[in-house]
Amino acid sequence: MALLVLPSPVEFTSEFPSSELTSFATEFTSFPNELPLKPSFPPLPAELSAPGPSFSPPSAPPVPPVLPPTFLASLASQHHASAYNTSKYGPQGCPIRYIPLSVHLPDHVRELQARQRIAASANAWWPCDTPLEPPPLLLGPCGMPTQDLPALRDQLQAAMQDNLGATPAPVPLKTSSTHPINISAMIPFELIPLISSHLLLSSSGPTVFDIPSSFTLDRLTATQQHNHTIPPPPPPPPSTQSVVTQLRTRSAVSEALKAAISTAVAPVGALPTLHSNSSTLSLSLTVTVALDEKSAPQAPQLSPEPTFTVGNIFLSSCPGKKVRLQGPVKGRSGVCRDLHADIRRMKDLGVGCIICCLDDAELEFLGAPWHLYERAAKTVGISVLRIPTPEGLTPPSPASLDAHLTRIIDAYTLRGVPILVHCRGGVGRAGVVACCWMLKLGLCGWLRDENVPLLGGSVRQDTFELVERVIGIARRRRSIKAIETYEQVQFLVDFVEYLRSKIPESSS
Repeated sequence: MALLVLPSPVEFTSEFPSSELTSFATEFTSFPNELPLKPSFPPLPAELSAPGPSFSPPSAPPVPPVLPPTFLASLASQHHASAYNTSKYGPQGCPIRYIPLSVHLPDHVRELQARQRIAASANAWWPCDTPLEPPPLLLGPCGMPTQDLPALRDQLQAAMQDNLGATPAPVPLKTSSTHPINISAMIPFELIPLISSHLLLSSSGPTVFDIPSSFTLDRLTATQQHNHTIPPPPPPPPSTQSVVTQLRTRSAVSEALKAAISTAVAPVGALPTLHSNSSTLSLSLTVTVALDEKSAPQAPQLSPEPTFTVGNIFLSSCPGKKVRLQGPVKGRSGVCRDLHADIRRMKDLGVGCIICCLDDAELEFLGAPWHLYERAAKTVGISVLRIPTPEGLTPPSPASLDAHLTRIIDAYTLRGVPILVHCRGGVGRAGVVACCWMLKLGLCGWLRDENVPLLGGSVRQDTFELVERVIGIARRRRSIKAIETYEQVQFLVDFVEYLRSKIPESSS
């Protein structure tokens, strides 16, 4: 009788360090029992089906959960040990350990991303060249509006038949008049002239500008206290039909200084002029000198007054938001905002374009349906870019967001016109877009050229430090909760790597 010799079971070990498994989940002990593999085995031969020593096929190895790097998840404000949670719960942080949504509920995340792809397939840009006039109110013979007359008559009859009871106590609500919509500027208004005067057009890097390390936005705002106060509206932005700004490049400044020194002439102004239009950008150097035959040569000086002003980016909550109308929930009062008043406030601050991170369903849920939203934006003359993003997640891809930001920067930022981005509260999804805007402009500098170590074997150390700096700006300027989830932190890392991949090989 032939004997069947089975190989000994192979021991499988997880490729994930035990410290990461402990850090991210304490309930994963049941994971292998919940998702077992079920291999199929062929039937045994007849001669082996007789009673004999019992045996069982080898058990399938457990499938380890795909856990994110610990150091990336620690940058999320929802992390149990984040600055937000330590300020809320104490030095130990939140008692419930943070598990990213993509790990805890991967099927739910895939469902949200599928809905996002459907919403993103619709029209994204809603430009508005000229504001619309408010619709006229047509009155009937008795001074009543003629629109929706049957519905209005039914409402009046129902109101007359309703028995008046005790007047309920008023519910305290935050409105657009009692609490104007909170708008935060990523670049402090007092720093815009200083930063604008030190911006140099990038010659080979993936960012729009080069900026000296002493004047990066993260360094200039490191000691500033968070302030939501918005100053009075600035003067109207310049016309975008014919824009002439002055920007410098490193080579142009060097050539101007050499020419001034060689001719022993003190230049009054030595700034290259950037003529910008919709299709081309051309640089020309304008030098104005003052000649005095009897005066001694003077040291060359550059004019400190910049004529180029970079456009700002604002963050806010959803305009026209209406939540908790029945009363406070967990200490948070109700909000009943006016859509037109909120967008008018944005227009008064000079905003030329709003980036909306909400889809139709979420806008409807918040009491600001898209058809009313679009009408309000056109009425005041603001264009809208829609990047629908599920709560806690990110735009579809770094490439798609980069394409939108390229158009935004060319049409508004380089022309000194502010833009505004919002989601529901203006901290998570809106914070991601604002951080990518700052990264693409180069306001926080760029990566080091030399070889740098990899953290966790996957992320460059300088990439991690750059992402950490830009998140710090968003939290100082907007909220300590900005950039809420691991998925959003990972997207910022991916966006930096996407920009780095665009550097020509000869320049890298």
